This record gives sequence, C-alpha cells and structure tokens, in this order.
Amino acid sequence: MEEIYCKDCGQKLTIEDKICPNCGSKNKAYKIKVEEKIELHDQIKGKVKRQGFRRPIKEFKMGDDLHRKSGKWYHREMYIDRENNQYKEIVKDKTTGKIIHEREEPLSKHKGHGSAKRKRRPKNENQ
Repeated sequence: MEEIYCKDCGQKLTIEDKICPNCGSKNKAYKIKVEEKIELHDQIKGKVKRQGFRRPIKEFKMGDDLHRKSGKWYHREMYIDRENNQYKEIVKDKTTGKIIHEREEPLSKHKGHGSAKRKRRPKNENQ
C-alpha cells in the first residue's frame, strides 16, 4: 500500500496532485507499507526407554501438527503407555479450542492407524 504526503506540511495527496493544495509545495513524501506474516509451529516429543525392552515403554508428542488434507494447523497431544496398555490422542482447533478428535483406548486395540495402516500393494503387470 502506498500513500503520498506533502513533505513540508504533511497534507495527504492524491496521485494527480502536482503541488500541495494546502501549502503549494512540490516536495512529496511516499509511505509504502509492506507486511509479512510469519508463523512459528513447535512440537515436543519424548520417550521413556527401559533396558531389556525393544521399544520405548512410554512416548508422547505435544504441539502443532499440520492436517494434510485441509492444510490447517491443529494442536495435537498423543500419549502411548505400553506398560499400562494405553493410547490417548486429542486434536484441537488452534483458533477456537474446539476438540476435533479425541480417542482413548487400550493400545492393543489401536491398530490400523498412521504408519500401522495396511498398505495396498501395486498390481504387477508380470503376474
């Protein structure tokens, strides 16, 4: 956005004004407004490991998460407790605070989600 002012008296001018209608000056000052939007998104993750166990016994993730389909940022909290067989996930809209998705269930029942989804194998033409 660009605005033009008289450099001597500060009167706002139009593009057509050759001289200031207020003081007669030909000196002009231009104000140009440039805006940028910067968004910061953070997430914290943690794991508790125990010797003798292949996988962490507890995991958590908290923070901003991008929803791929909508392109919108949500706040997501996810807890996995393998020791007590628990899974909990809460997804909230960052602007309204409304809960979009909430799930709490035994970890053993939490199958077929995320990276555990069953993948389709492409058809091979040589079969």
